[in-house]
Amino acid sequence: MTSGKEWRQIGVARRDPAVSFLLLLPLALLHLSGRDKVDAGAFAIIERILIQLGSWSGWLLTIVLAVGVFWATRRIQARRIPWRGGALLLALEGMGWGLALGPVLRVLTAAVSTQLQPLSLGFAEVHGWLALSAGAGLYEELLFRAGLMSALYVLIGSFLSAFFSKEAVSGFSFGSALLLSSVIFSWAHALGDPSALEAGPFLFRALAGVVLGLMFSFRGLAVVAYAHATYDAHFLLST
Repeated sequence: MTSGKEWRQIGVARRDPAVSFLLLLPLALLHLSGRDKVDAGAFAIIERILIQLGSWSGWLLTIVLAVGVFWATRRIQARRIPWRGGALLLALEGMGWGLALGPVLRVLTAAVSTQLQPLSLGFAEVHGWLALSAGAGLYEELLFRAGLMSALYVLIGSFLSAFFSKEAVSGFSFGSALLLSSVIFSWAHALGDPSALEAGPFLFRALAGVVLGLMFSFRGLAVVAYAHATYDAHFLLST
């Protein structure tokens, strides 16, 4: 049986950024291995940016991953972090949340017609579909939660701190950043699918952004990336 000390070590590992990065690596590699095998369609927020870079996008992602892996492994070795147990728990938690996300969102949007349309893929395209889901989970969470939401929180907090106390500003800044980033997340899907601006799909994705934002804030980037990827994979495979 695992001792209390070992559980505490695993808990520390779960919160370490190096462990989170290594856990994101499989999603990145899966995305790189099959990103050109399917038409991304409405799931093309990040893909459209990468397409603009052409063949350079693959090299750029590979270099970033290599530098990140070097940094993460050096940090883990230097701090002697028991990363395997922490990474496993993070991945399992993220996939569990991903499977629960669909039913939760359907309950929250029961009053409207979401009319979300999955991609039409055959068995031969499963690899590309899984790569697409992995890329969406990884890069959309990096862009909208780790990037946009965090930046909005800092910007709003910095502006309001000149007029109000830190305690009053923190909660409002968090709520504002969460809502704004969720609305932008939903709107961005219209870049690949104009019907995403219809009331049902827009509300569905905005609420998804809120749930994912809360998950990012309280459970971390690795968990929310796996949850997002798992939800997309389950949605596309089961419809």
